[in-house]
Amino acid sequence: MNNPYELPKDSLYEVIIRTIEFDNLSNEIIRTAFGLELDSGHEENNWMPENLIEISRFNKFFLENLGSSSRAELLLNIVEDIRKSNKKMKKCTNFKNKLMDFYKIRNIFAHNLYPKDLKGFTRLESSEPHWSILNKQHKELFDELNEFLMNNCYTKIDI
Repeated sequence: MNNPYELPKDSLYEVIIRTIEFDNLSNEIIRTAFGLELDSGHEENNWMPENLIEISRFNKFFLENLGSSSRAELLLNIVEDIRKSNKKMKKCTNFKNKLMDFYKIRNIFAHNLYPKDLKGFTRLESSEPHWSILNKQHKELFDELNEFLMNNCYTKIDI
């Protein structure tokens, strides 16, 4: 790469993949919170969920049109409901801020030609571009948020 400020393709790829994986996990948590968990049915040979029509409709008209800020707010609400009903829930310090930063970094990678920091400032005068720093930060946020949600929310939710 000749231009140190040019967005590295591998970093963009990593941010996109992590965001897709996180959205898939959050979709599963949201569906479960709405009572639409994937239920494989009662027959052993039946791999199709009994509630496939409801899940497909929910995905098409709700989850596919859910923006990142709305998704984050809904996920925060679900986590708070779970926290109220489950005193043993492990804590994720500053969950809301970390979730918002995760999506901010994704947006920086998706919508900017030049590297910016989380406050939106371009650092063209800097000798070190923000892309690698932001990619590393996005990975750390993904790892922490993913572990927190998997350990605390990725089960049948009884609220």
